[in-house]
Amino acid sequence: MSRLRALLVLPVVLLGAVLLPAQAGAAEPETQLVHANTVNKCKLNVRAGSELASQLLHTLTCTNYTTCVQPAEKDAPCGKPVVGGKYSCVGPDGKQVTDDRWAPVAWRTPQTAYIAVACAAFRK
Repeated sequence: MSRLRALLVLPVVLLGAVLLPAQAGAAEPETQLVHANTVNKCKLNVRAGSELASQLLHTLTCTNYTTCVQPAEKDAPCGKPVVGGKYSCVGPDGKQVTDDRWAPVAWRTPQTAYIAVACAAFRK
């Protein structure tokens, strides 16, 4: 290759190395969508913190969703939950549940919001 051609090609190659996204070696874990379930009358509160006393930001229904901040893990559809205040609701199986697990969700990014894990329904 001539020296002039090498000088013209080199910046293009370097620019491509800087601007092109890296090829992912492994697939990134997917985050779940979260919404209310029908046994709770299609209502799931999104709160500013992981306590019942935290500000109510929004109430999700069975047809509107938000996204989990963390990718799903083996037994945790929204990743590792945060332990917070106790709450009770009807779980997806129709039984009354008392729990203290809250999941961070992307309702008002970049600030974290939370939903009660035991009261929620999840979807990929």
